Amino acid sequence: MKTMDDGHDDGSPEGAAPLSDDVTISAVQEHLSVGVERSETGAVRVHKVNYDEIQEIPLTLRTESVEVQRVQMNQPVPEEYGPRQEGDTLIVPVFEYAPVTELRLMLKEEVRITKSATEVDTMHRASVQRQALIVERRDSATGDWVAEDGPTGVTAAKRTEDPR
Repeated sequence: MKTMDDGHDDGSPEGAAPLSDDVTISAVQEHLSVGVERSETGAVRVHKVNYDEIQEIPLTLRTESVEVQRVQMNQPVPEEYGPRQEGDTLIVPVFEYAPVTELRLMLKEEVRITKSATEVDTMHRASVQRQALIVERRDSATGDWVAEDGPTGVTAAKRTEDPR
């Protein structure tokens, strides 16, 4: 080994190279690059479906009718009088002056007008439009479409129909 005092070489490998005061240090620099890579991991699609449903609507139909009956009276009366009501029947008198040896007021006939009403309970069918949304989800880029919780606004029977 070489010492600084005597300057002699003792034959070691350290002594084979000349000594120098220069030291070499390597510098390394790393660069970080950040980016976004898009890849499909799933998807969602929404269908809007229109349904026509027939709904029964309960109704009460009311029909009014009148019956007109002419009753021949041909009897004398002391004076004219106006129409009168007897229950559901309106009686309208018809007068006539008839020539006799003397003039007398005669009730020629009465017209009887009876009003009646009937009610019929029935069901009316009306077409009602309804819309529903079907939401389907796919878990991967090549997976199958799976419906979520069924369409909104549609009964379970309608869910089995193919909306396409």
